[in-house]
Amino acid sequence: MLVRLILGLALTVAVGAIAARRAWWLFTLIRSGQPDAKRAEGLGGRVRAQFVEVFGQRKLLRWSIPGLAHLFTMWGFIILLTVYIEAYGALFVDDFAIPGIGHSPILGFLQDFIAVMVLVSIITFAIMRVRQDPERKERSSRFYGSHTSGAWIVLFLIFNVVWTLFVFRGIESAAGNLPYTSGAWVSIGVGQLFTGLSPSTLFVLETIMVLLHIGVALIFLVQVLYSKHLHIFIAPINVAAKRLPKALGPLQPLEHDGKPIDFEDPPEEASFGRGKIEDFTWKGMLDFETCTECGRCQSQCPAWNTGKPLSPKLLIMDLRDHMLAKAPYMIGGKDMPDEGGVDMDASLGKNEHGGHGVPESGYERHPGTDDVQAVRPLVGTAQQLGVIDPEVLWSCTTCGACVEQCPVDIEHVDHIVDMRRNQVMIESEFPGELGVLFRNLENKGNPWGQNNSSRMDWAKDLPFEVPEFDGELRPETEYLFFIGCAGAFDDNAKKTVRATAELLHIAGVDYVVLGKEESCTGDPARRSGNEFLFQMMAMQTKEMLDSVFEGRGPGTRKIVTTCPHCMNTLGREYPQLDGHYEVVHHTQLLNQLVREKKLVPVAPEPSPVPTAKLDIRPSTNLQYHGPHNDGTEPGLVKANGHSTGSHPEDQAAPAAVALAEKDGSSSNGHSNRPSSGHGGSGPKTVTYHDPCYLGRHNEVYTPPRELVEAAGAVLKEMPRHADRALCCGAGGARMWMEENIGKRINMERVDEAISTEPDTIATGCPFCRVMLTDGLTERQSESKAVGTEVMDVSQMLLAAVKRGTPAPAADVEAETVAVSSVDAETTAVSSVDAETTAVSEVGEGSEPTPEAETDGPGDSDPSTAATSANVKNPGE
Repeated sequence: MLVRLILGLALTVAVGAIAARRAWWLFTLIRSGQPDAKRAEGLGGRVRAQFVEVFGQRKLLRWSIPGLAHLFTMWGFIILLTVYIEAYGALFVDDFAIPGIGHSPILGFLQDFIAVMVLVSIITFAIMRVRQDPERKERSSRFYGSHTSGAWIVLFLIFNVVWTLFVFRGIESAAGNLPYTSGAWVSIGVGQLFTGLSPSTLFVLETIMVLLHIGVALIFLVQVLYSKHLHIFIAPINVAAKRLPKALGPLQPLEHDGKPIDFEDPPEEASFGRGKIEDFTWKGMLDFETCTECGRCQSQCPAWNTGKPLSPKLLIMDLRDHMLAKAPYMIGGKDMPDEGGVDMDASLGKNEHGGHGVPESGYERHPGTDDVQAVRPLVGTAQQLGVIDPEVLWSCTTCGACVEQCPVDIEHVDHIVDMRRNQVMIESEFPGELGVLFRNLENKGNPWGQNNSSRMDWAKDLPFEVPEFDGELRPETEYLFFIGCAGAFDDNAKKTVRATAELLHIAGVDYVVLGKEESCTGDPARRSGNEFLFQMMAMQTKEMLDSVFEGRGPGTRKIVTTCPHCMNTLGREYPQLDGHYEVVHHTQLLNQLVREKKLVPVAPEPSPVPTAKLDIRPSTNLQYHGPHNDGTEPGLVKANGHSTGSHPEDQAAPAAVALAEKDGSSSNGHSNRPSSGHGGSGPKTVTYHDPCYLGRHNEVYTPPRELVEAAGAVLKEMPRHADRALCCGAGGARMWMEENIGKRINMERVDEAISTEPDTIATGCPFCRVMLTDGLTERQSESKAVGTEVMDVSQMLLAAVKRGTPAPAADVEAETVAVSSVDAETTAVSSVDAETTAVSEVGEGSEPTPEAETDGPGDSDPSTAATSANVKNPGE
């Protein structure tokens, strides 16, 4: 008894000393980061995060199978602590039991049950790692670049914890020392295997197994402290210290010594952004150490998924490995070498990958601790031995998918933008296209470089007057409609603001616009790292808004905007500058107006048009595709799906003749859908693209979808939607930068959208609309999704509202005249039989004669032709 007590305690003390030394070193390293006082605010929210994210494993359970496996493993560590209390007690007393609860069969059952579930879980993890083997699947594996060998070691150690537990407890049961006479079903069952052995033999076996069980746990402790599995201990701390409610939405201001930097009088020693690893806050360093290398962020990243070098996981790993390698210079007392005295060229080409080295890993350009590691740039090219490559840094769209999925609340976007800030404001190293953006913002007040005199061009020809702010806000005015730069200068975005303005007018909402007094919120400057320019533009806009809302208290300073980026900046970043406003997205306000019956959308009636064959003109291979929803003609569409221009000589039949879909599939490449058709008036199939700054950053998911359904459309979700939606590629100022590596992100998103076979791709962001429209145009040039269109939700709602609006008398009279022409049209169509006969007489392989080319491109079989008599226009 004394022997096992001495051995057990001696082993524990030795390993405890090693663990304590490592823990203190890690604490000292993380504490060396810059101060961040805000992490202690909101105690209630931080306590709640512990219960929801740590004990409840909310984020991990989004991935059901691995989430459940991790849930059981995590609770296994907690519950099996009671088994280790019993094991250490057995060093002193043979039949030790935890006071109070030690003989409860419930505890015995729970211990064995959770141990079995841990065993099942590690088997699950092993299968997942084999199936996701990065050696075989390469970039498509979320474990690509992770320390896979360390993961297998930990799984092996956990397996040893479980089997030694059952054997130790089984021997205890056979010897009569197990505290539980029932409940511990597995342990008691294993004990049956040792029945009949002598007491002395059982004592020896028990001693061996209890020491082995304790020894495995101590080895596991050391392994955890020196590996990525350190998150077992520090993840709860990182979750408790996270940005509340989450690290998305507003970016943090530049700080020095824990306080925002005053750009009018910045401290001389202030660091603008993160230019070296020491510039990160203690929370940033804690982020680096907490990374589990699970790859969930990597699997969701739009840049990574389109062949770019940015992996949020690898970026955090590179920063962590660089920090650990540089630690002797940061906290170990080692003198920092002079940059000019280090031969960087001698290290070029050195790339001794340490088990996770991949081309995308900048740290692996020069691993290890030496003077080169101490002076190498944080951001730099391969020739500069940069830890983070510029292509990695500037590939980020700040979409927030990484932050949303991270189970330990690492703040990837904040770290990326902080490094961009240093590159822009200190190093003047940034993509050339951003120079144009910065000049446009500085000189013209908008990214497009347009004159402010044209900011109200979007309102031309509206059937009502758009009220502009004239120096004083009337008491009855409820909203300031902030148009945004895209709404003012982009042709597609103008349609969105026009539709929104018209809907507000119909609903009787009293609003004003700033007109020529409006300027950019500064969002693209901030996301691209030019914090100084953002501060300048934001202060200008804030002063304007404060003058507009002068005399108004909280709750009455309301702004509505169609741009999620403007919404996020005005509503969530301007408070950092003491600008406080209640900002809503137009889909939120419009949804409220629909609920209040101030807007009454009417769903389209099912079209009575029977399915008809599309007529193809043999000489031109052109077919009529039917009218647009507004009644205008699209011209002709080639039989293979390529659209053509509208030419007088090939002009299609009148809008009254709308032909339905070809046998089996429509000309846009989609299969037949009874409820929809581009030329019909029935419900349309719509897929909705979640803008990142509306969805993930501000958690507005429901209102746009409710509006789509209120408009009478059939909503069909993309595989990646809501909080897992793929970015369009425009965020993080990427709208203004070229995409030179891999597949364009907007093309990836458009491909996913058209896979749902929609009539319309709806969205609620002007930048998303630009990217989706560009991508769709390219795909349509390849004969894909011809006839599909990109629209803002407000346009769909406006069309639905207008369906329920009585037509003016003049329009009714015109309709009557149109209907009276049906007889003539029917007569014209009835001549098709003869024409078709003429065409059929042309021999196969021979050229058609002029006489055979008498069929018009809009003609079709008279039994299936659709005329104005049986086609209900959307506006009727």
